[in-house]
Amino acid sequence: MVNIKSKMVEAAIKIARNGDHKQRVGCIIFNKKKILSIGHNQCQRAVKKLHPKFQRWKGSVHAEVDAIIHAMTDLKGSSLLVVRINKKEQLRLARPCQHCMKYIHHVGIKKVYYSTSSYPYIEYISVNKLFEGKETDV
Repeated sequence: MVNIKSKMVEAAIKIARNGDHKQRVGCIIFNKKKILSIGHNQCQRAVKKLHPKFQRWKGSVHAEVDAIIHAMTDLKGSSLLVVRINKKEQLRLARPCQHCMKYIHHVGIKKVYYSTSSYPYIEYISVNKLFEGKETDV
């Protein structure tokens, strides 16, 4: 089981409820126990603040990117938790897409936790290990 507090997961689910799409996604960026930023998937509103190379879906912002855009501090060394819920509020797979992972790596986030549909429900990715030896055009 991944070592992450259930309060963080509950907070991410609460944020996901604000999502604009059928599958709602919530994201929390944190450093130890302190929440640095939050975000959820949404339509158009925040796209203007995002550099075009990080805009993957026209008119839509992923929760991870929304949280990064709204961060008011340096995110180097922090962790990110992203959860997806369906209409019944059941956890579903929320592994960040390749495009979001490039942006997460670019801002210096070190650990990514994401929800899955089955036990243990939260999985973990080390961002540095994922990008070791790989060139990214960020």
